[in-house]
Amino acid sequence: MKTVYVDGKFLPWDKAMIPVDDLAVLRGYAVCDIIRTIGGKPYCLDAHIDRLLSSATKIGLTPAWTKQEIKELVLKVIEKNTHMDEANIRILVTGGSSPDFFSPADNPRLIILATDIPALPAQWYTKGVKVITFFQQRVLPDAKATNYIPAVLALKKAKAQGAVEALYMTRDNMVLEGTTSNLFALVDGTLVTPENGVLKGITRKTVLALGEKLFPVSEQDLSLDTLLSASELFITGTNKGIVPVIQVNDHVIGTGLPGPGTRALIEAMKNQQGGTSNSSSVV
Repeated sequence: MKTVYVDGKFLPWDKAMIPVDDLAVLRGYAVCDIIRTIGGKPYCLDAHIDRLLSSATKIGLTPAWTKQEIKELVLKVIEKNTHMDEANIRILVTGGSSPDFFSPADNPRLIILATDIPALPAQWYTKGVKVITFFQQRVLPDAKATNYIPAVLALKKAKAQGAVEALYMTRDNMVLEGTTSNLFALVDGTLVTPENGVLKGITRKTVLALGEKLFPVSEQDLSLDTLLSASELFITGTNKGIVPVIQVNDHVIGTGLPGPGTRALIEAMKNQQGGTSNSSSVV
């Protein structure tokens, strides 16, 4: 039985609940983060908690827990779910119960749950994937908030077109990020990723550090035209790792196969994780 931490208590999965007057339920007012384990240990735990606390501050939530307290609770949740070989650890800080059903009352809730890591198709990494573009921008891109309505709509459209992800794009055709991923392109030998208007993922940071050892690296605005002319594209995320992109809308990227630069980064990531394979276990 999975064990969940909710508002000060460790509870069985089917007993975990929050009140219906919590602002996470009423208004979608909450932040979240997701950490995966590798070898049973949370990967980049400090960075994820730092982002969680930063996200809370950016939406006006005052967390009632220190970073160290959250770390200890995450480790306890992992200990209480040892029946799972590897897990995603999802952390949420909600707006708490509200007397007027709108305004925060300085009583946030903390939720930590362990879930199974989804098995992604091996062909994503060997053959690449298709993505689409979708006109959308995050209201607060630096905050990982739980309002994913635009993402749900974008991903539904992507799946209808045989794609695995949708890339957010501004009305002036600047490409930003995916619904749950960051975007990278190899442009004239330089590894490029959008800098502004995106949620800067933990895996993004790791890839930038690895990429600096292989290519010139640039964080900059990325137009759709530049994106489509890139020799290689890939997306990154906690549950994706590095996924080669070989098609955007109806346009084939490069040779239509995962390129050597992307494959080199996948291998570098694998080595950095101690031999973990992207197709079954990623950051």
